[in-house]
Amino acid sequence: MLKVSDIIGFPIVCTEQRKFRGEVKDAILDLNSFCVVGLVVDHGSLIHHTRVIPFNSIYGINKNKVIVKFKKNMQHMNNFDFQNNFIKKNEMISGTEVVGEDENLLGFIKDIIFEEKSGNILGFVITNGLVDDIFNGIEILPFNNSIRFEKNKVFILKDIKNSILRNVGGLKKLLELEH
Repeated sequence: MLKVSDIIGFPIVCTEQRKFRGEVKDAILDLNSFCVVGLVVDHGSLIHHTRVIPFNSIYGINKNKVIVKFKKNMQHMNNFDFQNNFIKKNEMISGTEVVGEDENLLGFIKDIIFEEKSGNILGFVITNGLVDDIFNGIEILPFNNSIRFEKNKVFILKDIKNSILRNVGGLKKLLELEH
């Protein structure tokens, strides 16, 4: 399991040519099937080109790189089949409000947790700001069908609100101020 922010900056290595082919800049998400469908790659030395690697073309993701078998797996952005439900993580979903059924603000999406072999989204990292994250720790909202995306907001049903993993890390837990 990885967070999208973990792989930003990872080099893309092509096994066919054993060469560096660029670095990961963003992830493309499908909000209908809740999975990562591709990675946005910055490619080139002097003149940079933006390319996309469909997730099903990724051979593997190691601790420090993304591996593709063939150079042709990296497509021009114009050739990638962007569908209406596809969004880029950094441009569209980071900072999205997470609200309960009662319209109470629970936090903002900071990151996405996904399974590195399948690309399936497992959950969302929720933040209430840097200071709150440092003191209380982050919150993780596990993915299930009770999450609904609508115009710059994520709505969750009451039953899933109780499944949010709270206080993951943070000074409060480290200093054992909370029992």
